[in-house]
Amino acid sequence: MKKFYKKHPLIVILTSVIAAIIIGTIGLSALLLPKQKTSKQDSYALYTVKVEADNIFKGNVTAKTSIDYREDVTLGELSQVNVTDGQEVKSGDVLLTYTKSSEDLSSQEFAVKSAENDLANAQADVAESEKKDAKLRTDFNKAKDESEKQSINSQIESNNEAWKVAQRSVTAAILARDQAQATLTNQKDKQTATVTSKTDGVVIMGSKSETAPLLSVISRDTLVHGKVSEYDYDKLKVDDVVKVETVDLTKKVTGKISYISPVPDKATSETTSSQYNFKVVLDEPLQNGYTVQIHRPNEVLYIPKSAVKNGKVYLKSGGKFSKVAVETKEIGSRLQVISGLTSGDKIIEEATAYVDTP
Repeated sequence: MKKFYKKHPLIVILTSVIAAIIIGTIGLSALLLPKQKTSKQDSYALYTVKVEADNIFKGNVTAKTSIDYREDVTLGELSQVNVTDGQEVKSGDVLLTYTKSSEDLSSQEFAVKSAENDLANAQADVAESEKKDAKLRTDFNKAKDESEKQSINSQIESNNEAWKVAQRSVTAAILARDQAQATLTNQKDKQTATVTSKTDGVVIMGSKSETAPLLSVISRDTLVHGKVSEYDYDKLKVDDVVKVETVDLTKKVTGKISYISPVPDKATSETTSSQYNFKVVLDEPLQNGYTVQIHRPNEVLYIPKSAVKNGKVYLKSGGKFSKVAVETKEIGSRLQVISGLTSGDKIIEEATAYVDTP
């Protein structure tokens, strides 16, 4: 080798350099290839599967029941308001008392007095007959002549018939008096009419305006009246569980949608789309009058259409990707996930860009 080197030094040097380059290239390739593969893996854009933000609607807290009570002239003259502003009442408590004019009783009171007078006269006739009978019997006992006794006995029999008539008159007069008195009592009962509360609640006194109610009874139990636009109408269903939050974020309670109006509210200049009213029954009461936000949680997962290739997605697990079959439904420009993925999964956003490794 030394002899060859001495004879051909340039060839040996060139051969060594070429060999060194080849060995270096092979070693560098061995080092760089895995890194390039890892770099390729890391270069894929990932999409994180997650539940979308809640649907949020505006609403106001109102009393579950609110009943107005207005003056009713058909019941008579309002004689007493039996409650005060802010008073707690129960269903059946008296709120208002009405009294009819006393003139309505005058004719029946006269009928009672007339019946009582007839009874007194009949009783006087009975007493008179009894007194006459006693005198005639005394005279009969004193009489000595037979013809005189016969005359007195005839008078006794005649007086006895009068007594029977008087007794019948007393019985009839008592019945007439009792009937007249019962009618009067019934009419007096009807002279006073009361209006009672139809529900439990708090009394709110009205103004003295002709159009305003005398008072209202407002329940302590509250519910929420919300509005949903035509664009979000199909997102709400009766019995959906929602979260209701005060605008100052100090209180949050759960509730359930109890009603969704099938017809839109009257349009105003402020609305550009149809608005529908809906109601939320609260699990806990909120202060009447509060403005609230109604959160309807989203439970649906969406992914880009580009993330699916041949019914599968590439799910990242650690430093690798694995093919996962998914069931989806096309919704507009996206796919709704039916099965195969959960919230938090990371998938390749452009499935066609992924190069499968052998």
